[in-house]
Parts: sequence; structure tokens; C-alpha cells
Amino acid sequence: METLLKDLRYGVRMLLKRPAFTAIAVVTLALGIGANTAIFSVINSILLRPLPYKNPERIMRVGEHHGGLQSTNITYASFLDLLTSSKSLEAVSAYRNWNYNLTDAGEPEQAQGALVSGNFFSALGVAPALGRSLLAEDDQPGSNNVVVISHGLWQRRFAADANVIGKIIKVNNASYTIIAVMPRSFDFPNRSELWTPLVANGSLRTNRRAHLLTVIARLKQDTTIEQAQSELAAISGQIQEQNSGADPDFIFSAASLHEQLVAPVRPALLVMFGAVGLVLLIACMNVANLLLARASTREKEMAIRAALGAGHIRLIRQLMTESLMLALMGGLLGALLARWSVGLIIAFSPSNIPRLDEVNIDGRVLAFTLLASLFTGLLFGLVPALQSSKVDLNESLKEGGRSSLSAGRHRLRSALVISEIALALVLLVGAGLLINSFKRLLDTNPGFNSKNLLTMQLFLSPSRYTERDQRTSAFLQQALERIRTVPGIQYAGLVNTLPITGGPSTSFEIAGRPAFEIDAQPSADIRIVDPDYFRAMEIPLIKGRWFTERDSATSTKVMVINETMARRFFPDEDPMGKQVTMKDWGDPLTGEIVGVVKDVKAGGLDSDDDPMIYWPYTQFPGIFNRVVMRTASDPSSMIAAIKNQVWSVDSEQPIADIKTMEQVLSTSVAQRRFNMALIGSFAFIALALAAVGIYGIVSYTVAERTREIGIRMALGAERRDIIKLVMKQAVSLTLMGLIIGLAGAFAISRALSSLLFKVSATDPATFAIISVILAGVALGASFVPARRATKVDPMVALRYE
Repeated sequence: METLLKDLRYGVRMLLKRPAFTAIAVVTLALGIGANTAIFSVINSILLRPLPYKNPERIMRVGEHHGGLQSTNITYASFLDLLTSSKSLEAVSAYRNWNYNLTDAGEPEQAQGALVSGNFFSALGVAPALGRSLLAEDDQPGSNNVVVISHGLWQRRFAADANVIGKIIKVNNASYTIIAVMPRSFDFPNRSELWTPLVANGSLRTNRRAHLLTVIARLKQDTTIEQAQSELAAISGQIQEQNSGADPDFIFSAASLHEQLVAPVRPALLVMFGAVGLVLLIACMNVANLLLARASTREKEMAIRAALGAGHIRLIRQLMTESLMLALMGGLLGALLARWSVGLIIAFSPSNIPRLDEVNIDGRVLAFTLLASLFTGLLFGLVPALQSSKVDLNESLKEGGRSSLSAGRHRLRSALVISEIALALVLLVGAGLLINSFKRLLDTNPGFNSKNLLTMQLFLSPSRYTERDQRTSAFLQQALERIRTVPGIQYAGLVNTLPITGGPSTSFEIAGRPAFEIDAQPSADIRIVDPDYFRAMEIPLIKGRWFTERDSATSTKVMVINETMARRFFPDEDPMGKQVTMKDWGDPLTGEIVGVVKDVKAGGLDSDDDPMIYWPYTQFPGIFNRVVMRTASDPSSMIAAIKNQVWSVDSEQPIADIKTMEQVLSTSVAQRRFNMALIGSFAFIALALAAVGIYGIVSYTVAERTREIGIRMALGAERRDIIKLVMKQAVSLTLMGLIIGLAGAFAISRALSSLLFKVSATDPATFAIISVILAGVALGASFVPARRATKVDPMVALRYE
């Protein structure tokens, strides 16, 4: 212990003696350790930390496979079968995401929530903070309307009133009794604020085509996931035998709820963790280079300590103590940087990343930081310590003597710089591929004009407005007419789901054509629109006509299809007048094709162009609606007037999610933008560290060769000859680093394939451009010391040493 304290005191004196060296080394390490800590805190909270529920490892999500494709949703009839048939699962529950209109006080508000079965909260093992949980009898038709609210809604709308239990509020224009307030941290699923019982009518209870429910359940004690899967397969077979053709070729599947939640973001998070690992490696190499440069100034010190009896191991221990001190200081500063960085990551993260609100720096993250710091100290300190501890007493103690090891150290420093350039190139290529991919994504034609296009959501209260109801159609028609009177509104149309955001689909049949001639189960996306929707969105008409006011509830049922559906299912014939039957939305509905329009991206800019069917809302009015408004100028200035016009028709109608279509597009690419920005930031840090590394070794070489440069200049060498002499080394190091880096990037970039869009993981143009950029930065960093070498005074240089 006494020896350790001596090493620590001596190490502190040595680090304080050279404050510039210490500061550079600590900041370099802090960048690498801080970036790793920040990303690990995200991975820890999202991927590693269990869900905050009772025995979370036993909570499963049950879905369906159809022909190899998984659907996370099942039908209500299948849910009832699981409730009565499964012996390996307990607390089988279901939910359906839902919107709620709150009109009890103040301005009408729309809140997100879920319809849930009575055992939903018990399946998750979560108890209310106030009141009672839902019960099985709450699911039964005719039961009193009850609602569970979130802690956030309780605070925001009810001022955290402790007597809120039993209060009657208006939800979707009906009276509901508040029976519970959930804990602060609970908002499952999808940041819900209200939960009401999942009450199904007779037709929904027997429907085996409408996959509306997400099912979660608990594995029973001493039951494995394999046993549960085997039982679910048997139940699937029984259902198909008893209901032939109702839901063909499906099989139940069970998977961890946690795994299902984080699976979409796992690849991107692991790629980012690999990227920050490369940044840390580059930082370690930079500090190792600094230590090797510093070692040349400490040769005499090491020689004197050796002459006084310090052994090889003793010298290594002293040098490793100093390295670990640097690493721990870098780790401390890195933890502070990580705390700041985590806030930035959360602020700029897309909203669809699960569990983002749980991200913090806890004990596990701090333990990771400590281990990373110690590992980093060993990584960058060991080789310089081994080199520095090899002392030639005769050479080192001579006045002005040169170390016989300088050549070896020089080779080692060159190898470190080559490695830095290679690793930086790997990161830069990854960032370049993501940037190129993002650019191509933004260049994708969505099929409509997003400029000066405003959108808002109207969710009509189901107690007042119902699907396919005349009152619903009348309200929507009046609201549109009022909106069109607002100055600056050119067109205003309706759609059930905006483009880019996904949406419902249905299987269909074409009259007079056997299904096997088309597809085993042909399907199409569904949009319910009014006549002005196509004009507001500026979606071109290819053939036929748009909808008109003559397409009423009592007239012939008509539809418009997109170009992909026409091309795929009517390749050699005119689709006009063909009869198509939609099968999955209640009773089969047949319509006549009257028009074909250009394709519109339904599920995102990176989605394929799938078949799409448009129905006129007058023939299919629904309670879920989006209003799209084409404006002559900035649409934000018209929001207040638009709200007033809607409320003049129904003063209790909430208006939600008001945003421009450009904002919708921006949100749809948020995940890819986030990936690009984060890996791009790491690549920039790596580029800066690589530039510093090559600058350092060239500067050190110039200092070592000052006498030689002076002699060359005394013998008549010109400045360009000196620059060429110095830059020759920089060019060779850069080229070797680029060659190794290109090979590494070619091998590793395939890990990015799932994050790319219309760009190959080995795109030659990206590799070439990034290589040129890195070479330019490296040579630019080398030119500064090379130019300084030309200012050497030959008379001074000849007296050097």
C-alpha cells in the first residue's frame, strides 16, 4: 500500500508538471469514454433493463403468423379461444389502441389510450396508485362505463385531485366514472393516458377476419416458451378445423414482450455501440502516441531510476499508475459529458423509440464507466510503459545521448497513426453511407405535393357518431364546407389515414376471376376520401375520374385504385368498370372501379408501392378522419380560424395533431435522421482525433530531425524540398491507413445494410469520396508542421544538441 501511495503521489506530480499534456490526454479520453457511456446508458435502459412490471421475463406477446409473415394482432374470436383453451398461459389479456375525446371541462381535448380487457393490468402485474383495477365483469356489454386515467392526465386535467376517484367525466361524449389513477411511470401501450374496458358486440366476438387486438399473457410457473409455442400451434390447428376458410394458414406465436418492444431498434443501437467503440479505440491510440512522445523526454529520468535500483516491473508499475490516473480522470469527465449527452440524445430521438423516458445514468452505467476507464488505461498505457521501461543506461546517461530505442518507438507511433486513420475511415464510410441513404430517401417522390399542406385529426365520439351513419356524413360535410370558407384555403379534403403513416388494409376479390389467377390472398391498402382529397394532395389522375358529389350513400358503390393495383391485377386490360369486393371490413362490400391515380407512399418514403383502394367517404363514413388543406400561403396562420369553423358545427369536437404535411414527412424519417446524425457525430470525432494523431507524429518527426533539416538547408535545400521530405512520411502513413481502412470498411459496412435505403453497403462512390476527404484532412494536418520545418534556422539547427 505504501508503494502504491508513493506511485500515486509521484504520478500526480508528473501530471501536474505537464498540464498541457495532461489536459489533452484527459479531454481525448473523455470524448471516447463519454460517448460510450452515453450510448451504453441508452442500451442499458432499452435493451438490458427488464420491463418495470412484476416478473417481466414471463410476460409474452401472442401474435399470428400468416404464410411466414407475422401479424402482431389477432381477432377477437381467436382471443376468446385462447382464454378458454390455453393451459400454459395465464392472465391472457388483450388491448386495442384507441383515441378518446375529453369534453368535461375547458377546451375539448383528444387523448391517446387503449381499450383493454379486464385482466390487462393484472397480466402486467401493475396496480393502480389510486382506486381499483379493472375487473373481468367490466368487459361485459351493458356494464357501467368506467375509465382508468394516467398519472400525467390526473395532474394535467384534474390538478392531482385526491378525490378524483368516483368523479364522472365525459369521454367520447358519454359519461364515464373514474375508478383508478395509474402510477407515474405506467403508460403502456404507446404512452397511453386512458384505459377503458374492451367491450365487444356480437359480430365482433365472432369475426375471424378483423385482426384488431394485441394479446399479452403470462407464462405459467414451470412452463417454458417452447411448451407454450407447441400448445399454441395445436390451438391454431383446432381453430382452423372448426372454422374452415375463416382465417386460413395462420398459427399463433408467442415471444417475450420485452423482445417484441425493442426488436425494431436493436440493430441501430448495436451499430451505434460499435461505432462509439471505434471512437474509444482511436482515442486510446492518440493518448498512447502522446505517451510515447512524452517517453522520449523521460529517458534520462527512467535511466536514473534504473541506476538507483528500480527494476523493470517497478518502472512499468509507475508508468501504468500514471496511465490509469489519466484514464480515471478521463472517465470522470466522460461521465459528466455523458450526462449532458444523454439529454441531447433524448431530445433529438424519434418518438417511436420504446422506453426512451427510462433512459438515465444509474449504478450499472457508472460501473460500466469505471470498467471502461480502467480497461482504457490498460489499453493505451501498457505498450508505452513496456517501451519506456526498456532503458539503455550507457546511452541515456550520456550528455545529449540518443536512445537506441527511438527507431522502435517511431515505428510503433507510425503503426498507431495508421490504425487511427484506418478506424476513422471505417466510421466515416459508415456515416457516408447513411448520409447518402438519407439523401436518397428525401429525394423519393411521395406521390403528392407536401408544400403548403396542413393536416389535422378529427376523431368523432362514437356515442354520437357511428361508422356508415348519415349523421357522421352530415357533420363531416358541414365541417369541410366551413373550413373551405377560411381565406387562403384552396382545397380541403378528408382521408381516414394520412399517406406515409401506414394504415389499414383488406383482402379483396375481383368479380369473375378465380383467386388463384391473382394471388392466394390479394390485399390492398384502404383509404376513405372525399372528392377534394386528390386535389388538396395534388395526386395526379391517370385514367377515369375522381369522386364527385353524385357518389352518394344511395348511388352505385364506386372506387378509385392506384397505378400499382392497375398494373399488377389488370396488366393487359382496362380496369374501368371492373367489380372489386372488399372482404375484411364488416360485411363484404363491392364497388366499381371508376378511376386510376398515381401511386402514393402509404407506409413511409422507404415503403414499396402496394395496391391501394380509395372509397368515397359518403359511401363509407367513419369516425376516424384526417382533414388535409391546401393553402395559398403559410398554413400556420390559419389554424385558429380553422378550429373556429369546426367548433361552429360541433363545439365539443376535439381537434388534434395539427401539423403540416412537411412535418409528417419529417417525422416519418426521424429514425433514419437520428441514426445518421449520431453516427455522423462519432465519425466527426474520429476524423478530428485522426487529424490530431497524424499532426502529432509529423510534428514529433520534425522536432527529431531538426538537425538533419538544418544541414540540408545549409547545403542548399529549398523550402519545397523540405516540405516534400516531411510530407513524404505523412503520405505513406495516410496511404497505408486508407488501404487497411478500406478493407475494414468493406468487411464491416455490411452491418449497416438494414439501415440503408437504395444504397449498397459497398457503394464505390461513397468509399471513394470518403477516402479523398480523409486523405485531404490528414495531409492538411501534416502540412502545418511541414511548413514549420522550412523556417528552421540552419545556424541554430547545427548547434542542436
